[in-house]
Amino acid sequence: MNEDDQRLFEGATQGDRGALDQLLQRYLPQLHAFVHARLGKQMRARESSVDVVQSVCRELLSARESFAFRGEDRFRAWLFTSALNKLRERHRRMHADKRDVAREIAAADDEAFLAVAHLMTPSQDAIGNETAVALRDSLEELDEDHREVVTLARLVRLPHRVIAEVMGRNEEATRQLLARAMLQLARNLKRRGVVIDPADPR
Repeated sequence: MNEDDQRLFEGATQGDRGALDQLLQRYLPQLHAFVHARLGKQMRARESSVDVVQSVCRELLSARESFAFRGEDRFRAWLFTSALNKLRERHRRMHADKRDVAREIAAADDEAFLAVAHLMTPSQDAIGNETAVALRDSLEELDEDHREVVTLARLVRLPHRVIAEVMGRNEEATRQLLARAMLQLARNLKRRGVVIDPADPR
């Protein structure tokens, strides 16, 4: 850990508002990608991930007085779990709404759209739209637990001990769940002409 990070984490531990704001800014790209990956087709027809992220950030910043910083990993877990809860809330509202969302215009959100593809490997940073679409659609075919463990492990890059806390499982259970989820994701992608190594730890 460099000196700047050390000062930032110490400030956050002491409740410094500026330090918490900086931590939030640091994870905005990941947060956009995470939200985009979890929006779902119907939700993306109504709003962009940018709108959801802005809403999440406003709520998190307003609640920062009650947040106790317990390390970077748990800060990320808090941040992304809050985003997931926001998405679930919006999904519930959407399904309660009687409007025909299929007729609405899909939001263009290219930056987050491509960021979803970084779930793959660092060597694929230059990945294109077509493969990003394949990945997004393949993720949407996973069940909720598989989708959650993949996004937390591969996109948010939380360690298994923190994923276990978030999902209410033990570490070994989350490792097994991730292995099964990655195998299914690899099968879904292969049907779309994209090949990944499900055992790749990155």
